[in-house]
Amino acid sequence: MLTTDVLLSWNLAYGVAGAVLIGVLLPTLLRLRLDVPGPSLARFTNMWYWWQMKRGNFQVTNLELHNKSGPIVQIAPEYFSISDPSALKTIYGHGTKFEKAPWYSVWTSGKAKTNLFIEKSSSVHGALRRKVASMYSMSSLVSYEPFVDNCIALFKSRLREKAISGELLDLAAWLQFYAFDVIGEITYGRQFGFLDKGSDIDGMMDSLDQILWFQTYLGLFLWLKPIGKYLFSLGSSSQNFFASFIIKNIAEAKKTADDADEHISMSMTTKLVKAQRKDPGSLSDTELLMYTAGNIGAGSDTTAIGLSSVVYYLYRSPRVLRKLREELDAANLSPRPAFKDVQKLPYLQAVLNESMRLHPGVGLPLFRTVPAGGAEVAGKFFPAGVHLGVNAWVLHQNPDIFGANPAEFRPERWIDADENQARAMQQNFMSFGLGSRTCIGKNISLLEMNKLIPVLVQEFDFEFTPEVEKSWTVNNKWFVKPVGFQGRVRQRTDMAKV
Repeated sequence: MLTTDVLLSWNLAYGVAGAVLIGVLLPTLLRLRLDVPGPSLARFTNMWYWWQMKRGNFQVTNLELHNKSGPIVQIAPEYFSISDPSALKTIYGHGTKFEKAPWYSVWTSGKAKTNLFIEKSSSVHGALRRKVASMYSMSSLVSYEPFVDNCIALFKSRLREKAISGELLDLAAWLQFYAFDVIGEITYGRQFGFLDKGSDIDGMMDSLDQILWFQTYLGLFLWLKPIGKYLFSLGSSSQNFFASFIIKNIAEAKKTADDADEHISMSMTTKLVKAQRKDPGSLSDTELLMYTAGNIGAGSDTTAIGLSSVVYYLYRSPRVLRKLREELDAANLSPRPAFKDVQKLPYLQAVLNESMRLHPGVGLPLFRTVPAGGAEVAGKFFPAGVHLGVNAWVLHQNPDIFGANPAEFRPERWIDADENQARAMQQNFMSFGLGSRTCIGKNISLLEMNKLIPVLVQEFDFEFTPEVEKSWTVNNKWFVKPVGFQGRVRQRTDMAKV
């Protein structure tokens, strides 16, 4: 017999279940039912987005989705890709209340609970950034130039050897050897040794690639984070090499920092140690490790991708290559070009911008979470808690911003643009991110590229394999890296100077 107590208990249970449905499930279902186009499967599961990531060409798929369905498309439950440039200020602008999406939370390790890349809070991120911002300022770059020059001299020597032997090179790998050794010198005052060895040391580059795809996927399935990160950390000798290199060089900097001459170029680590001793409460040892390790983890890949794109587009475009050489030869640069001098060369800057426009380093939308109260973006209202992002690969193909035939490599678009279009192109250039979350290492990456490209262009020619000459292959695992970017190098035969 059903007693009153039993009936009351059932009613209470039904009431609780109803409250859960209304308070938790219903908002989710309503978000799923937003009138937004996109693959049907993407409304209900992350698996569609994961599969597109796994294919390694989401930058192409993302552009096709927008070309077919318009400025807003859904790519996963509560994840929406935006191509409307009006969304940039709302999502990424200074003072925005949009915070980084939960996907970013997997990008940390060790004792550090946060870092400049994953920190969601704008105020906390600002405090973290201010501690080291001066290390990345344009005025600080002058002190790093000797480190870059050292690596360029070694790189030139190795390329001359390869020109004589005529062997086939993995150009993407060699450009990353350069980027790795430069960021090692700038950060710790010591090269890793990639250019010396001419190969991946202890599989460190391969390990970084593995970390990239693993954490990119893991960000979609955060409930797997504790197990996944533990399993992935087991048995990685390359990670051990990376960690021991960092720890050893931080310890060395602590021993020598007091005697370091401030009139001589100092590594970033030495500068940070000196600042730490001047104001002990300003920087913890964990933060010192976090900042310097972050340089290596992100700096080598992004710079190497940028350099690869410049070499690829430039040496497949004889007209552009000839025009750039004329500008460089006429500039009468020193054998070790100074950053301040090459920055003044308009066609060189146009080539760099155009290469990075066509091939941004990151190939996924930069997702941010809609704040409390919701927000109207690209003409549509989105409820709080959903995630919106713009993909540079999509935005950079907008003809209303970048002019006719945006898929064409044409550096002149950066020179011939009128004042309004030039401003629009700069405001919508996303290769280093936007707003307060712009990559802190942007200036260092530009330093490395600006100093190396003139040397390569003035002294070397690159000939690609037929497959690369036709069209190169890339793999998008967050960073869009070239695969099989092979060719031969020879010394330039019509050099105006050596």
